[in-house]
Amino acid sequence: MARPSNQINIRLLNKVCLLYYNLELTQQEIANRLNLSRPKVSRLLKQAREHGVVKISVEITNGNYVDQEIELEKKFGLKEVIIVESMMEYSSSSVALKLQLGKAGANYLQRTITDNTVVGVTWGTTLSAMVESMMPVPTQGVRIVQLLGGVGPPEAKEHAIDLTRRIAQLLDGRPILLQAPGIVNSPQARQVLLADRRVGEALELFPKIDIAFAGIGAISTNPVLQKDNPELFVKVKKEILESNAIGDISLNFFDSDGNPVNTVFKDLFIGISLEEMKKVKTVVGIAGGDEKFEAILGALQGKHINVLITDHKTAIKLISQ
Repeated sequence: MARPSNQINIRLLNKVCLLYYNLELTQQEIANRLNLSRPKVSRLLKQAREHGVVKISVEITNGNYVDQEIELEKKFGLKEVIIVESMMEYSSSSVALKLQLGKAGANYLQRTITDNTVVGVTWGTTLSAMVESMMPVPTQGVRIVQLLGGVGPPEAKEHAIDLTRRIAQLLDGRPILLQAPGIVNSPQARQVLLADRRVGEALELFPKIDIAFAGIGAISTNPVLQKDNPELFVKVKKEILESNAIGDISLNFFDSDGNPVNTVFKDLFIGISLEEMKKVKTVVGIAGGDEKFEAILGALQGKHINVLITDHKTAIKLISQ
């Protein structure tokens, strides 16, 4: 242990540390008790750590990966990373994995939600699992905005309209629906819908969104999109693959570096763009499993999300990049 310099009152250091760490007095209470200023107490505590008078050790319990979470936060410049256990079946289609990711997403939303927050939500089975795990949280003035028009059968739980309504109900909030299909047949049809007042209510709230929850899609599998319009999917899949796209957020496709990739969807889809998404203060990406690794990495490289909820195996692979 490095010895404190002669200029430091060792007895005072020890006393301040005991009062702060053992008796749990606040810095202001210690200052009042020892006739010191609060900044002086703060400096003494800092000196105690620097000179080894105090050694802080954090015991990480089994099943928690906070050290790797912090490593990923630093690596990709993220606000927060939450890592859940990987399942035996390491697949993005694993129901058990989606439940784990969904539960973590629900906990994050319940922990961070405050009155008058504007929440954006995309679509997908992982976000549906998040809603299934949510508990009612009474709030005031909260609005839940649908970020993508309807994709897939309207009765499906992963449908954006259903997710928006269910979250609003759980938060005592108001659902703002994007009352249009997510994919239309022509650019002309898209322009007509964008001019519709009912669609405009949601679009006008995009710049006011405080936090958005987004699934991260892989190119290799998109069953909801296939069910919704198989002819369109077959038509554009070749174009998407040839464009080097590896993933999407809300049908906004990007390559391995996170750069946006232009596809026919750009003129056919109704929803939030990657550019608009980047202006949102907090964008929570929820995804895991081997098939989605490249898409998750691309989303991180492109800085399309700043909070990541993923599984442990995916986190380890991301750290090694």
